[in-house]
Amino acid sequence: MKLLQAFFDFYLKSSIHVALMVLCMFEITRIEWGVPIVLSEQLFVFLASLAAYNFVKYSNLIRVKFNRKSKRFITIVLMSFLSLLAAAYFLFFFSQSKMYVVLVATLLLLLYVVPLNSSSSNLRTVGGVKIHIVALCWTLITGVLPLIDEVDIIEISFWLILIQRYLWIILALLPFEIADFSTDDKALSTLPQVLGKQKTKFLGYILAILVASIAFKGFEKVVWCYLVMMLLYVFFLGRSSEDQHPNTNAFWVEGIPFIGWLILYLPH
Repeated sequence: MKLLQAFFDFYLKSSIHVALMVLCMFEITRIEWGVPIVLSEQLFVFLASLAAYNFVKYSNLIRVKFNRKSKRFITIVLMSFLSLLAAAYFLFFFSQSKMYVVLVATLLLLLYVVPLNSSSSNLRTVGGVKIHIVALCWTLITGVLPLIDEVDIIEISFWLILIQRYLWIILALLPFEIADFSTDDKALSTLPQVLGKQKTKFLGYILAILVASIAFKGFEKVVWCYLVMMLLYVFFLGRSSEDQHPNTNAFWVEGIPFIGWLILYLPH
């Protein structure tokens, strides 16, 4: 049992879970639009997401000497470094337009983490900005990247799917912001801090309706995919609180895109 618990903890803390969910969102877009499978892109999305999330989570800790850290931490750092190298290799198979998408997402990530001045501030610490930077990065990688070479970017449907993806990610982040309500610095001006927890939940319900409404332009399995996912988000958002178990969000809420992917992937 202890071994299983240790594996589960490593699975979450090493960002394998969240990286798989980014890949699921990428795949939902690909399946929804009938984009052919490209293994190099799938591997890039997973590996780059794993490296990026660990960079965000552990960049401050890396500055401390390795010998003060646990073997698990060192393993995560090495795994992230190797994932970054592998992702860089797969990037060479990308078209120029897809490279530009990755470049913009990378710049946003760096601005999110790297201090902008001597005061150690970054976009992550700017009030009200954090949630939007995360949503933009996810939208670029899971929405723009799989479609940029497949559809005309002036099409309304292309922009609708990006708006839908952006709103979906904002909704997915709300339970995390509510759970962190007391521990987040007040200067961050998170939505629960600005609106209050109940109004934030109400905003989430509206977002779920908007995301599901946009999905109704798709085929039947797409509609069911988004309806089921939005109902799950509403369920967990309604139950979200500061004293909930940390794995509720880290595993269950972040795992919802897998359900959506499963609905689209499985045959009728």
